[in-house]
Amino acid sequence: MRKVILVDDEMFARRGLMGLIPWEKYGFEVAGEAEDGEEALELIERVQPDVVITDIRMPVLDGLELIQAVQSRGGKAIRFIIISGYGDFKYAQQAVRFGVQDYLLKPIDENELTGALRLIRDQLEKDQPRSEAGDALLQASLFEKLLSGRAEAESLRAAMDTFRLREGSPFRYFAVELNDLPAGMGDAERIERAEQAKKAIARTLARTTSSCVPYVHLRGEFELGFVWQIDGNAREQARIGEELARVCGADARTVPKIYIGDAVMEVGQIRKSYLTASEAMKHKYAQDERNVIVSEEVRDNVLVYKEIDGALYAELMERLEENDLDGVKAVADKAFREFREQGMAPESIRDAMSRIAHGASRIVQTMNGDPKKLATLPSMLDWTEQPRTLKGLRELLRDFLSECAGCISELRSTVCKGDIGKIKAYIENHYNENISLKSIAKRFYMNPVYLGQLFKKSYGTYFNDYLLQLRIREAKRQLRQTDKKVYEIAASVGFSNADYFVTQFEKVERKTPTEYKNALLEKI
Repeated sequence: MRKVILVDDEMFARRGLMGLIPWEKYGFEVAGEAEDGEEALELIERVQPDVVITDIRMPVLDGLELIQAVQSRGGKAIRFIIISGYGDFKYAQQAVRFGVQDYLLKPIDENELTGALRLIRDQLEKDQPRSEAGDALLQASLFEKLLSGRAEAESLRAAMDTFRLREGSPFRYFAVELNDLPAGMGDAERIERAEQAKKAIARTLARTTSSCVPYVHLRGEFELGFVWQIDGNAREQARIGEELARVCGADARTVPKIYIGDAVMEVGQIRKSYLTASEAMKHKYAQDERNVIVSEEVRDNVLVYKEIDGALYAELMERLEENDLDGVKAVADKAFREFREQGMAPESIRDAMSRIAHGASRIVQTMNGDPKKLATLPSMLDWTEQPRTLKGLRELLRDFLSECAGCISELRSTVCKGDIGKIKAYIENHYNENISLKSIAKRFYMNPVYLGQLFKKSYGTYFNDYLLQLRIREAKRQLRQTDKKVYEIAASVGFSNADYFVTQFEKVERKTPTEYKNALLEKI
């Protein structure tokens, strides 16, 4: 019997897997369980299973980290099946890159799991030798170890041999970020685009040096990384970065950004270079005009963490409500100039974009529109999932606000043509509040003058006269049916000033509220 262990932080999930299929029928037995990756490592050492079925999301050590840890120790080849409730492309991609046998989504389908086990059984029986894919897996695993700082002495020696690194020359980590890929690109096309960039980088580096070409690691759909050993200062490294940016963006469908970490002298310090490259990446918007950002050159630059200027945000929303598309674009452009000039941190720009997206959506929703129908809304809300330059981000915002403006204009037209009854109903339900033609026009996104004309045309009376009639009618009812004081009635029907209420009452009824009340009492 082939041995299987189950790894999941939920006991019921493990019990469910154990009872899902007849393991012996397919030549397997469950030899153990673990509730996290750390416990699973010890179990694997002790049991030496053939197959590990593991959840990808766990405390302490997650599924992918578990796989890396097992593979780094060498020894018996173990097949992995990843199980997850997350249908996220990046996890599937990482899982494939780490050489997992299969990637199954919860709830587990019995046929899918048994199919994966049958395939593993057949592979084990054939005892196939390590393939080129296995070599690629080893390279990827070693590279990730260097970046994580978890590589021990044996792994460091293996990395030096595998990547043909030499002692005595400084190491620098280069991160290549692919920005502004077309929104309609599918997963397969994005992967292909990253592979093309990977090949372009390798060709360029081969022309640049007489030494060996470094291993280029595909870290995701939009990012590649490599460790480069070449003598020269940061300026020389930046020159190479510019060439890489040029070849990676040669098809004009990508805007590459290159981030270069600090130079380190030992392979075990590559994580430091990687981390400083990651810090340099945070300056991408403050340094938007640059294709290459070297960590030493921006280390002392202070990023600004702040909210979008309140007056600027209010003006943007006002221009949007007024359907002033040119004004909207002008204010948006001003906001992005401030983002760059003030050196805004990516987190602050993310928050500003989110606030604008929700503010514009709220306007659409208030007008009884459905923000979910905005084709550009998903890209606005999920823009951090795909790298963009400041220019690309500005274009995304412009497209979104243009669509919102068109939607608002259409909704306003609908209100003007057929929903005047809703405005009348609103007045009847809120006459006792501090409302005016201007406030109602703003609420329903209409021009106040036009609303006044439309109301008069529809109901044969002016707005102010109609509102006064409603208030006086209710005041008379309260004078007839209650013992409230005049000032109490005035406040209850929307008058903040009792004297003004008396004046208006007398204007309509030709008598004061007190005279009206006394006349009723005389009839008793």
